[in-house]
Amino acid sequence: MNLPVTGIFGAICGDIIGLPYEFRRTRTKDYNFPFKIQDFSDDTILTVAIAHWMLNGELTPEALRRQLIDYSLLFKDKNVWGRGYQAWFLSGGTIDRRGIASNGAAMRVSPIAYISEDIEEVLRFASMSARLTHDSDEAERGAQAVAACVFYARKGYEKTKIRDLIASRFGYDLNRTVEQIRPVYHFEILCDRCVPESIICWLEADTYEQTVRNAVSLGGDADTMAAMAGAIAAATPGMTVPEHIAKPCFELLPDAFKEVVRRFDEVYACL
Repeated sequence: MNLPVTGIFGAICGDIIGLPYEFRRTRTKDYNFPFKIQDFSDDTILTVAIAHWMLNGELTPEALRRQLIDYSLLFKDKNVWGRGYQAWFLSGGTIDRRGIASNGAAMRVSPIAYISEDIEEVLRFASMSARLTHDSDEAERGAQAVAACVFYARKGYEKTKIRDLIASRFGYDLNRTVEQIRPVYHFEILCDRCVPESIICWLEADTYEQTVRNAVSLGGDADTMAAMAGAIAAATPGMTVPEHIAKPCFELLPDAFKEVVRRFDEVYACL
């Protein structure tokens, strides 16, 4: 089986790995916790929705809004949705989402890192995608930061260079360590309080597995943090999702999701 290699699959696997630990407050320094491949959440659903939107080629806000709503409605009874976002898609996207600063836009943004070879265009699309459902500067910043990290990683930038670029542009403190963060960290959904920490989980890792273990070990919003960190890791040369993680995660997906992920790989894996 040829398994996917793009950053979106890293996000999907991170979501699946982190989901059983989302409310467990897992904190371990030796990372001796088992991966439980059980289910996927809204992180995966909406990441695949954005990938599908890109493959369809109508790169407009209206088309993306329809795609997000259509995918969400397919899983409307799945117990993974934040109340505010669920109300939004059940309303047909009519509810005002101004001021929403949570991490929902950042968790799903990884496909957009492949939308262009121009970082400014990537950031423009990341902003557009965020503002549809999380219309705040904080959510925009989070989505742009994750997209930029995936973009720079897939282009082969050194981690120190990416850290400096992201810190300078978005104002995040990326000089902390996982060991420094863990004792004082708690469950957070605001972008400014979980996107930088997710990036650090990748900065400190040498492999994909280390990255997602770092993210889960902070005891926060484990599936979303592992999805964001995992997307960056999978886009990094030499940090491909290993088969013992990739195979069961891929097999867990609905056939329609598998098809989108495969098509996305065919189009974007060589960029």
